Amino acid sequence: MPTLEQQVTQRLTKLYILALTAVAVLSITGQVLIQESLEDTLNDAHVVNIAGRQRMLSQRLSKMAILLTNTDRFSEEAKFYQKDFGETLALWSKCHEGFMNGKLEVEREVAIKNSPATIRMLNELNPVFLKIKNQMDLIQTHQTIDKKQVLNEILRNERLFLNQMDSIVFQYDLESHERVNRVRSIELFLFFLTIGILLLEGLLIFKPLADYIKKVIRMLTNSEEALQEKNQELSISNQKLIEAQKDIVKITEEKYELVRKEDNVRSSALMQGQEEERRRLSRELHDGIGQMLTGLKLHSEKLKSLPFANDKQRKTFEEHNKLIEETIEATRMVSFNLMPPILTDFGLGAAIRLLTEHTTKTSDIQVSFDSNYGQTRLNGNLEVNLYRIAQEALNNMVKHSKATEANVVLQKTQAGIELHISDNGIGFDEKNTKKEKNIHNGLPNMQTRVRLLGGQMTIQAKSTKGTQITVKIPN
Repeated sequence: MPTLEQQVTQRLTKLYILALTAVAVLSITGQVLIQESLEDTLNDAHVVNIAGRQRMLSQRLSKMAILLTNTDRFSEEAKFYQKDFGETLALWSKCHEGFMNGKLEVEREVAIKNSPATIRMLNELNPVFLKIKNQMDLIQTHQTIDKKQVLNEILRNERLFLNQMDSIVFQYDLESHERVNRVRSIELFLFFLTIGILLLEGLLIFKPLADYIKKVIRMLTNSEEALQEKNQELSISNQKLIEAQKDIVKITEEKYELVRKEDNVRSSALMQGQEEERRRLSRELHDGIGQMLTGLKLHSEKLKSLPFANDKQRKTFEEHNKLIEETIEATRMVSFNLMPPILTDFGLGAAIRLLTEHTTKTSDIQVSFDSNYGQTRLNGNLEVNLYRIAQEALNNMVKHSKATEANVVLQKTQAGIELHISDNGIGFDEKNTKKEKNIHNGLPNMQTRVRLLGGQMTIQAKSTKGTQITVKIPN
């Protein structure tokens, strides 16, 4: 079923095509009649002009005939008009033949619409014309003639020719007016017919169409009002939905924040537990096993004063002492890595400086340390986490970077504390690092520590340009 828009469009299209077609047909018909009327008027004017000129030509020929038949009195004039006489006679004859045949070919070709009355008048005029023409031909051919008789014949018939030609001119003019009046009547009829058709179109087409449009507009208005009511209801529902969505988003955000805080607390507690466990193990290694190994070394030193049975026993004893010293050193190193006492006693700056010096001694990397930190102490948790970040970064650098030089900078700024660690190694691809869990597995721990401290960590690692790690902890 067509929609309302399609129904209105189809109906309007049909009615407009019908109305415009009727007006167009009448306009085209009127235009054709006007063009034909104008063409006929131009032809009639030309015919009347030629007919009137026939009278003038006959008078002119009579005048020249008088001059040519009285050469003794008008010798100079006769010589002058001799040539003109033939041309004028030919033109006069051509025009008369055109009137008789209904087709003038003077100046332009014109078809003559001769009425029965005009044909009758032309037939009556033709004998007079022939008489005059015959006498004119005698004058033109210079035959031996009775000039007086020829001239009298021309003048006597000329009066008849002029009278009858006047009647013909008036008849042509009368018929031209009749044709104009007839066309005018037709045009007036077409005008009233057009007005009538327009009135009928207004009554039968446009008025019903206007009523139909009013009906459609009324329906659209009612629909629009109903639509506005529905839109209002939908707006209220939408507003409620938006509020509900905001509540859901708020609840979701609160839930996410709660989960994040719980995760932070869990991670923080886990790391604190790890640190406490490391501190406990470090203390037990230092105070327990370390003291026992130290006692063992002292007892072993006392054995040096005793005599040995042979060199083999002495050599074994020396190897035993060396193993004890190495064990003590390893125990101290493990204790230091678990929790360096210097961090607790002297703070973060001293601990990181000692860490860089130890890295330089135990690897092929020359590590430098710069700091404007001084002796200022920070929160114990902050110092421990920053130390662990530096420790993880240096361990990764020693294992994977293939660097020869590195630099650690600890500085205090107005915004907070910054830790910069850089090297000249081979760098790494962070995307591949996420896939390969065995390589750079300390990065997630570093990122977790920075997140728990509320800071930011950026890593720039490019091939042949080394790695740069920047940690910023706000105040």
